[in-house]
Amino acid sequence: MTPDPLTGLVLHERVLLGERVRGDGTVSVYSGRDTSTDRPVTVTLLGPEAAADPTTVQAFLGRAQALSGLEVPGLPRVLSDGHDGDHVYMVTEHTPGESLAETLDGGEHGFRYGPHAALSIVADVLTTLHEAHDQGLVHGGLGPREVILDDEGRVTVTGFRMVDVGGVTPRTDVHAVGCLLYALMTGSPHFDHDAVPRPSSVIPGLPPDLDMLVANATETNPRYRPRDAGQYLTLVEQVLRSLPAEDAGEGRTTQSIPVVEADEPTDGTPLPVWRRVPVLVGAGVLVLALLATGWALMPDDAVELPDLTGFSVEMAEVELAALDLDLDYAYEDTYSDDTESGEVAATDPAAGTELVAGDNILLAVSIGPRFVEVPDVAGDTEPEARTLLRQAGFTEVKVVQEHSPDHDPGTVLSTTPEAGDDGDREEEITLQVSEGVIVPTLIDLEQEEAAGVLDDLGLDTTVVEVPSDTAPQGRVSGQDPEPGTILPEDGNVTLTISTGPEEIEEDEEETATEEESQDDRREQEDDGGRPEDPGDGEASEPPGGGGDDAPSCSGQAWDPRKVYREGDRVHYEGREYQARWWTHGLPPGVAGEWGAWFDQGPC
Repeated sequence: MTPDPLTGLVLHERVLLGERVRGDGTVSVYSGRDTSTDRPVTVTLLGPEAAADPTTVQAFLGRAQALSGLEVPGLPRVLSDGHDGDHVYMVTEHTPGESLAETLDGGEHGFRYGPHAALSIVADVLTTLHEAHDQGLVHGGLGPREVILDDEGRVTVTGFRMVDVGGVTPRTDVHAVGCLLYALMTGSPHFDHDAVPRPSSVIPGLPPDLDMLVANATETNPRYRPRDAGQYLTLVEQVLRSLPAEDAGEGRTTQSIPVVEADEPTDGTPLPVWRRVPVLVGAGVLVLALLATGWALMPDDAVELPDLTGFSVEMAEVELAALDLDLDYAYEDTYSDDTESGEVAATDPAAGTELVAGDNILLAVSIGPRFVEVPDVAGDTEPEARTLLRQAGFTEVKVVQEHSPDHDPGTVLSTTPEAGDDGDREEEITLQVSEGVIVPTLIDLEQEEAAGVLDDLGLDTTVVEVPSDTAPQGRVSGQDPEPGTILPEDGNVTLTISTGPEEIEEDEEETATEEESQDDRREQEDDGGRPEDPGDGEASEPPGGGGDDAPSCSGQAWDPRKVYREGDRVHYEGREYQARWWTHGLPPGVAGEWGAWFDQGPC
C-alpha cells in the first residue's frame, strides 16, 4: 500500500502526523502524537483544494472552535486548531478503544449486541448528542465507525462533520442513531438507508417496541421523527426500563457486554405470551405518546410547524430553516415555569399549524419563572448584593441608607422582600444599606468636573487614560465602581478618561521593517521552522516584549467580532498578544499553550 504523503508531517514543530485513519478527500483524520508531552492525539486536516477556499477554511475553523466550547464527557476535547502553512487542522484528544464498526465485523459471521446492551450504548450516544444539540451543533455524519467503546464500557462520539453541514438538523442525527440501533441489534450495518427493515425480521424474538424505536427514528420524512436527541433519548430510556429482568443483565452499564453470533436467534424460541405483555404494553404507550406529540401521518404536501418547546434558539432556527419555506421569525422574552432560561417556551402560531412560504413565526424565549426566591445578601457589600440579585433575575434595585454603628458603610443590612421569600421579578427589591457615600454617575463629564464632584463627596480619584472612538477627548468614558455604589468617605473611584480616537501611525521605514520580518518568518517556515514559537510552553522573548521596552496598550483592543490572522496584535486585560494563526471569537489567554494567541507580556 502506498504510504500517505502527509504521514510524518510535523505541525508547528509539535504535532507529528501518523497514519491516515479515514477521510473523503475534503477532510482526513490522522493518528498523531504531541511530541512535547509524548501523548497520542487525533488530527483532522482539510484537503488541499478545500484549504485553498477561504470560505471552507473559515467554516472548518469556526466549527472547530464551536466544538472546543463543548465540555461533554462523551466527546474528545479539542486541543488546538488553526493554520500551519497550507495545512488547516484541528487537534483533539486521542480516544482509546474500539469502534462499534470494528466490533460488529469482528467475528466470522459478525457480532451483535443484546437488546439491553444495544439500548445502553445508544442511550449514551444520545446523551452526548443531546448536549451538542442544545448548543446548536449537529453531528451530521454518525455511524458505527464514529462511536468508540473503551475497555470499561465508556462511549465516546467522534467524527463530527466539519464542512458542508448545511441542511443537517437534529433529526438527521436521530435517523443516524436509529440506523445505529438496528446495526447493534442485528449485527448488520449494511442496508438501504431509505428503507431500514424491522430488527425482528432479522433476529426473530426481539420485542416489538424495539422495532418501533428503529422505525420512528428512520422515518423517510424527517417531520415524523423525534425532533432531537433529547426527545429520542426519552423514548429509548422508556423501552430500556420496560425490558424484562432476564434481558437486563447487569443493568444499564455497557461494561463487559456479551456478544453472540449474528445468525443465531435470541433464545431459540419465541417469547411466551405472559412475557410479551409488558413489552406490548410499553409499545402501546409509545404509540400514544407519538400520537400526542403530533407524529401521526399527514398529507405529504402539508408542512406543519414543529413543536419547538424546550429548544435552544439556535436549534429552533435550524429546525425552521430545514422546512425550506423562507420563514420570517422574531423573538420576545417571556416568563415560564416549565422551560429553562434561553429555551423556546411557546410559538405563535402554535405547533401543528400548517405553514406556507414566507409565514411569520414568533418565538417566545423563556427568561425563567416570574416568581423566584430572594437570595440572602445580608452582610454583603452593595455591589455584591446587586450582582447576586441580577443573577437571580431581579433587575430593579432600590437602595435605602440606614444608620448602623456596627457595620461598615455600604454593608447590606436586610432586603424587602426578605431573603427566602418569593419575589416578583417585575417588582422592585429594596436594599437596606449601612450609611456611606453613594457614587454618582460621572460618564461624559469633563475630567476636572468629575474629580471635583468626587472631592466634594470626600472620595479620592484615580485616573486612567485610554483611547475612545465614542467619548470626546478629556471626558469620562468609564468609572469603577458603578454609579449607585456605596463607599466609605475615604473611598476611591477610578475614572477612565478618553484620549480621543485611536491613531496608529506607521512610517515607511517601519512598514519596510515589518515586511522584512514577515518575509523572514515565511522563509523559516518554508525550511520547517517556526519563528519564536514557545513550543512546549517555555518562555521565549517576543519582539518588543518584556523589560523596559514592553509594548504599550495604545494599540488595537481585542474585538470578539473580528477575525484575526497570523501576526495580528491586540491588547486584552493589560497584556499584549500576537495571533499564531486564524482565530475568531476566542479571547486571548484562555487556552494556554494550545491557544491561538502568543502572550507578548504586560503593557
